[in-house]
Amino acid sequence: VPLALTVSATTATQLALTAATATPALGAGTATTIKATDSYGNVISSYTGSKSLVFSGAAASPGGNAPTVTNSTGTAVAFGTATAITFTAGVAEAAKGSGGEIVLYKSGATSITATQSTLTTPTPLVLTPPAGAASKFVLAAATTAPVAGASDELTITAQDTYGNTATSYAGSKSLIFSGANPSPGGNQPTVTNASGTAVAFGTATAISFNAGVAEPAKGSGGKAVLYKVETASLKATQEALTTPTALTITPTAAATAKLVLSASTTTPTAGTAFNLTTTAQDAYGNTATAYTGSKNITFGGAAASPSGTLPTVANSAGTAVNFGTATALSFSAGVATASGTTNGSAKLYKAGATSVTASDGTVSTATALALTVAAGTATRLAVSGLTASPGSIGSPCLFACSVTGVGNSGTIKAKAALTDANGNVVANTGTAKSVTVTVTTGGTITGSPLSIATGGATSATEFTYKSPASGTFTNTITLASTGLTSATVTVTR
Repeated sequence: VPLALTVSATTATQLALTAATATPALGAGTATTIKATDSYGNVISSYTGSKSLVFSGAAASPGGNAPTVTNSTGTAVAFGTATAITFTAGVAEAAKGSGGEIVLYKSGATSITATQSTLTTPTPLVLTPPAGAASKFVLAAATTAPVAGASDELTITAQDTYGNTATSYAGSKSLIFSGANPSPGGNQPTVTNASGTAVAFGTATAISFNAGVAEPAKGSGGKAVLYKVETASLKATQEALTTPTALTITPTAAATAKLVLSASTTTPTAGTAFNLTTTAQDAYGNTATAYTGSKNITFGGAAASPSGTLPTVANSAGTAVNFGTATALSFSAGVATASGTTNGSAKLYKAGATSVTASDGTVSTATALALTVAAGTATRLAVSGLTASPGSIGSPCLFACSVTGVGNSGTIKAKAALTDANGNVVANTGTAKSVTVTVTTGGTITGSPLSIATGGATSATEFTYKSPASGTFTNTITLASTGLTSATVTVTR
């Protein structure tokens, strides 16, 4: 006759966890069964009623979504927080309202345990939720401060709603990049496709993904080149997928490649100061902020006035320096700005169109600054178109001309011109001028007075001087008009 025995379970020492599935979907509830057992795995039926369990082992998603487990009233409680679970005869089943429905948000294998006082889970419950479908892109860069025009590697990661890498997102995808602007010089930002071809931002670009990630170093494409110094906010878009948080990239200027001139006016008046601003730029038109301190700049392109006055630019100390001579300017963050009569205050003296250039000996203006200098106020008379027969005319011949070697009974002819202080002919004065031509004793003048018509600049007719018939002489011819500085011609035999 067999011996009949009834073995009783000992005291509960551990909590055993099982789940409805080992691969739950992220964000979806997974029903668990929790058993209170002795050390041999026997269910302890006396373990009953509401028990305060603490669940652990699961981590928050990359997006910060914390794992939860429901208590017996159906309320989701964060892992690590005491959770009321109802046991019946040593067993709590989520499907029967005991609590214990787990929601995970981080993909990958995780080991879950439950603890109540001295009871714990000797063999954790391993759940491996797969990542969800791609819902967004996250961009990262090798550097967030690349040099303008230099390649910067962008790593592009497709993520699910909770920030897990969407490993099912694979193969060639057509992405459109945005958020960076052309440089001042018009250079468009680009990103390479999977075959290494640079494609302009805003244009579909084939990027190759492997398990949700595209890395330029692995031939996926994604090498970006930005040209504008700015705070760029980069995004990538593929159909409904986009970048919710833009990647901030702040390129720095490349090496100084040129100087650029600008002026407070492009129509300065002859002899009147105006401001020249000199800016150092990289090859893409960004201000080269590293170009700073005192720099010797030589200006060129503008000519002397008819009276011989050379154009000037004031150095940083306020001294006017002639064009063609090195001028010390003070640069701050790539720019030399004129202040008052210093550091780029300029004066040009010859009226008409001119093109101003600048160079430090290494870098120069790629494009000259076009200016049109206006003549100043009419203050003087000048000699215009003088001829001598016979005789040799000295240079310059403007306000005070000289003619030597004039023979007896020789002739000199000229017109009168209306000019500013620098000898630039001034038209459209609005008032007719009468010019009286006189000569010292010995010569004769015909054709005086000369008339400069309203709105005119030069007399319509010329005067004629005739020298004495014999002997040596020195005569002075004077052209005079009320309110104007006279002009003279000295004639010698």
